[in-house]
Amino acid sequence: MFNDNLKAIRKEKGYTQESLAIELNVVRQTVSKWEKGLSVPDAEMLQKIAEVLDVSVVRLLGAELPKEEAERNELAEQLAKINEQLAIKNRRARRIWKGVLAVFVSAVIVLAIFITLGRINRIETREPAGKASYVCTLDGKEYGYEFEYNKNYQILSAGGDAWISDHVDVNDYDDANQAVAHLKDYFEERGGTVTQTSREGLQLSE
Repeated sequence: MFNDNLKAIRKEKGYTQESLAIELNVVRQTVSKWEKGLSVPDAEMLQKIAEVLDVSVVRLLGAELPKEEAERNELAEQLAKINEQLAIKNRRARRIWKGVLAVFVSAVIVLAIFITLGRINRIETREPAGKASYVCTLDGKEYGYEFEYNKNYQILSAGGDAWISDHVDVNDYDDANQAVAHLKDYFEERGGTVTQTSREGLQLSE
């Protein structure tokens, strides 16, 4: 391939990309693109490169020596085909990168939506939606207890008389409805009562 031949011959002749670019009156990046196979010079520049490096165009291209004008035209066609192949390769690469970029952007948008919804949900689950207070009686004694819960009835806070915390395992429940039902069962099974004294917001399913 031309790019490999150019690189090998340039080094063989002791040129750097920079020094060769100066001789050809082009920028170093142009020589770099030729050697990377990202572009090829036109027929006129190809001849100039051959002259600067003191080699034949044939050696640069790795082709047989063109002896007739028609073969020279074929050489120009070969260069045109190489350019066309490079253009197709670059267009394909751009399409692939555009596809990758589109997938990446879509993934970022979906992730942002999930993060936003997650934050909203976390905020909502931390916000109190209701509060209920109870007086529990047993053996002539009264004990107070209160639950605060969110819209999903998850207990945000609960507390009251230490006797209830010590004797009734209400802390084992995350759902306020279940905790209150267990509280009532405990006292009623022992001949006591549980009475709701106040309620705010979302009502429990008692």
